[in-house]
Amino acid sequence: MRLSVKFLLLCSVFSFGVWSAQKHEQVIRDYVNSEKTFQRINPELKAFAIVNVDPSKSLNGDIVGIQQIINNIPVFGSSANVLIREGKVLSFSDTFMKTYPSVVKGKQNVGKEKLIPEAAQRLNAFPTQKNSEGKQVSLKSNLVYFAKGGELILGYQFNIEERETGNMWNAIISTDDGSVLYTEKLTLSCSFHDHAYDHDSEASHSMPDIQPVLFPSNINSADSKQNKNFVLVPDNASYNVLPFPVEAPTFGSRALINNPWDITASPEGWHSDGTNHYTNTRGNNVYAYTDENGTNAPQFSPDGGAARAFDFPMDINLPPQNYTSASVTNLFYLNNKIHDVFYKLGFTETARNFQASNFGKGGNENDAVRAEARDGGGYNNANFGTPSDGNAPRMQMYLWEPKDMQNLFYNSPANYVNRVFKSATAGFGPRLEGNPPVTGNLALTTPIDGCAAISQDLTGKIAVIQRGGCNFTAKVKNAQLKGAIGAVIYNAPNSAAIGTMGGTDNTITIPSVLIENQEGAFLTGEINNGATVNATLKYDKLNYVYKDGSLDNGIVIHEYGHGISNRLTGTGNGCLSTFASNEQMGEGWSDFFALMLTNRPGDNAAVARGMGTFAAEQPVTGSGIRPAKYSPDFSINNYTYGRTNGMQINETSSTGVQYTTVSVHSIGFIWATMLWDLHWKYVEKYGYNSNVLADPNSGSARVLQLVVDALKLQPCNPSFIAGRDAIIAADQAKTGGQDKCMIWKAFAKRGLGVNAAPGGLLGEWSGHNNPAPEINDQVEDFTVPAECNTLSVDEVTASKGISIYPNPVKTEFTIKTPSGMDVSGITTVSIYDFTGKLVSSEKINLNKQNTVSVNKLLNGVYMVKINGTAIDYSQKIIVSK
Repeated sequence: MRLSVKFLLLCSVFSFGVWSAQKHEQVIRDYVNSEKTFQRINPELKAFAIVNVDPSKSLNGDIVGIQQIINNIPVFGSSANVLIREGKVLSFSDTFMKTYPSVVKGKQNVGKEKLIPEAAQRLNAFPTQKNSEGKQVSLKSNLVYFAKGGELILGYQFNIEERETGNMWNAIISTDDGSVLYTEKLTLSCSFHDHAYDHDSEASHSMPDIQPVLFPSNINSADSKQNKNFVLVPDNASYNVLPFPVEAPTFGSRALINNPWDITASPEGWHSDGTNHYTNTRGNNVYAYTDENGTNAPQFSPDGGAARAFDFPMDINLPPQNYTSASVTNLFYLNNKIHDVFYKLGFTETARNFQASNFGKGGNENDAVRAEARDGGGYNNANFGTPSDGNAPRMQMYLWEPKDMQNLFYNSPANYVNRVFKSATAGFGPRLEGNPPVTGNLALTTPIDGCAAISQDLTGKIAVIQRGGCNFTAKVKNAQLKGAIGAVIYNAPNSAAIGTMGGTDNTITIPSVLIENQEGAFLTGEINNGATVNATLKYDKLNYVYKDGSLDNGIVIHEYGHGISNRLTGTGNGCLSTFASNEQMGEGWSDFFALMLTNRPGDNAAVARGMGTFAAEQPVTGSGIRPAKYSPDFSINNYTYGRTNGMQINETSSTGVQYTTVSVHSIGFIWATMLWDLHWKYVEKYGYNSNVLADPNSGSARVLQLVVDALKLQPCNPSFIAGRDAIIAADQAKTGGQDKCMIWKAFAKRGLGVNAAPGGLLGEWSGHNNPAPEINDQVEDFTVPAECNTLSVDEVTASKGISIYPNPVKTEFTIKTPSGMDVSGITTVSIYDFTGKLVSSEKINLNKQNTVSVNKLLNGVYMVKINGTAIDYSQKIIVSK
């Protein structure tokens, strides 16, 4: 009976889908043939196939995804998203090839079965993949055309898993000779460090070929299955977790919540996929488990018993092994809750969401998130890999190392044993983790900095060397040459704060650590006074108090957000690629989603927000892991579109190829800043609600819905301009454009005005430190459409009678306010240069002072912003001395 019910559901949806696609095909064909941008192109370039139809309640129409085809073969990256309502095209956003290629070449090779695995081997990947039964099978591929140098080359597109790391990659090779035409990393690694918050190339495109990993049936009592039926009745469950909007343990307490799912989004609750009912942290939307061994397979998943009671103890002041069940439970809750929230916003089955079963509602299933807590692949990191619809994504959450981690431990004298201090490990030589501890007596060196040949015999000893004078690798190598079994480098009095010791020398075979000057001075003094100090170098994992990434709700939302933005953009395959668009906004959408789901009751625009403060061991008011806090206040965050210029980093591929690419975290941070500004403009007009599902008419709910709708409308590989235009198009479709000018002004404030231009969009260049001209040619603009130049009623009221004179300005200007205006309290006067950089900020009392000096400013154009109790005013000035 279950199969017949499901079969009928699938048949009805399939029939509707076919009818719907056929209905829309002619509408789109008529539009393409009549639209000016398509009238002069080769008729062959107008050919397309419908690949998806997503009914949108919020936009009151169908969003139809189409793929450009030549010779009935898809052209990689050439697609369009079309909004159709009542047989009319309301929005058409495309990346179609509009110039016929000079050459179309390639033919299918009878040696395909050999070409693909050989290419995988060259790319340091496995030559096979696991099918749905867990068996190794040949890599599956799709036939595509790939544009290169004005030519279209026939290629095989397939997904591979990188050896050692488990990262997923998309690859295209020539059908003729197997040469690699294109590679793109599908796993988005969000490790955060001092170099512009960068990570490997942003992408999440693939064709539906990756097979989900079969989870071993002997894990967690055969996955805690209870029965198999198709009755849509949720199983009761309770969870002790950090519920939204709590961002992390430092922001609030856990709470025991019962049945928190949305019945529309999860009709069988969170522990059933329509067939199997589980009592562990597995269900239709996610399977959450630990992967401390780094094998990309389930290790441990807590079981809530027949009552599904997931109430486990947690004390984050203890090493994490003391609260494993609580951590995985929180990760399970988060993935399900995010799924349900965004389902209500339109991330449904037909929008390629993540579900094991789609209950006959369309789309491809078998792609519940595999959420891996405490992944053993590293530290201080999180990532999300998004293959195409119907193939399971993988979220990997890591432990974050404590800032005051200790790697040097004293064994004697006895009164040294309890000394506590910070150390850092080296990026060269053997790792301490995973290797036996190294124990020996500490010995000073001559010379003290170890930069020349060391005179002492260090056989069996751990060398103690002062920092400075030469590279870390030179010091350690000199100690090794004298028989040392390890090395301790200590800061000189004027050394910078300690961090990971960098350098490369594959001949170094001993471990080394770096410690602060204070501890180094203590050691050298004691040893010089005759003390024999015995110590051990080790990675003391069981005793470290890590921060567990699965408890940082903001970072988990951020990771899941990558899956949302990738699946919703373009065709959901290959449409957020740094190679094709250096204006990669994926990190921005992810940050924005995290901010929106962790908004607290009572927050307002004056509350600046950091990202990842818990994982980074910062207070809740800390700056987090971004260049600045998120705030519409330019004195806190003055980043504008123009500052995306030069945001580039050096990377090295898995095969050792060096290249320069865009710094996606930095780029995304600026996009999220714009969206965050837009949020508060909507709140100003429609009101605030921290719970985006509580009131769909609140400004908070409206703007989040708008951004999700815009993701569906924007083209493959969008620029900032395309992303902005998609938001304006979504507002036009939903409201007739009633908020158009408010949107324009929010973006123009950050330099994304009418005349802003992205320049070239190529995002990868060969070699390190490449000038990368197309990552440095963005043009910002602060103007809005002429129709939006008139002030709104509120703005007229707020600024009526205010002015700055004289203008042009020589040495100072005067702020004129009308009589009767409330100018009590402190007024902030901020001055920005043409790039949006804050160059001056002064707090004054307008009752006592109304002049502002510009003596220190160079001649040029500036923007003056005046903010006070009753004032919100901006005016351009010209400084001319």
